[in-house]
Amino acid sequence: MEPKSRGKRSFNNFLINTLLIVFGLVMVLSGLVLQLGYHRGGPGVHQIGVHEVQHQPMRYEQARGFDTSKIACGFNYPTWSAIHKFAIVFFSLLMIYHFCAHWKWYKGVIAKHLIRKNIQVITLSVLFLLVALTGFIPWFIDLSGNSVIVQILFIEIHDKLALLLIVFLILHIVKRLNGLLLFMKN
Repeated sequence: MEPKSRGKRSFNNFLINTLLIVFGLVMVLSGLVLQLGYHRGGPGVHQIGVHEVQHQPMRYEQARGFDTSKIACGFNYPTWSAIHKFAIVFFSLLMIYHFCAHWKWYKGVIAKHLIRKNIQVITLSVLFLLVALTGFIPWFIDLSGNSVIVQILFIEIHDKLALLLIVFLILHIVKRLNGLLLFMKN
């Protein structure tokens, strides 16, 4: 590989990784605000069933008893939700690029049976996919008008897995911080 193309590739990786960190932080912080500022203390799923039996359409926020006008850290629920969704979409697109850029590495790890040696990155990758799926599925449930109970179930699983994902993301970033700082010096 020519030095110019290697430099361009390094810059692209640096840019993507930096954007992943920025959108990851926005995603995590907005998710934590939504989780801590609004998810606490809502009614349980068993109270929602009565409304669904009566065929009264109910949104997720109503089912959980959220005060969507409540202000948390300067914004209301719809604004935090929009920020979170915006960050999720961009983070997910960047992750797709990141996975594709590192696809050879994933294939090599699997082909050479090095999964145990790379368990942290493999776990992070699987966790990301699970968090993404359990986060996107409720959007489709909401758009299709299906059961709010199922939507809540996916969101609750998403919230718990996301907390675990945060830990693995921090470990992943810390492990690669030296390379990032080295690139910034050059």
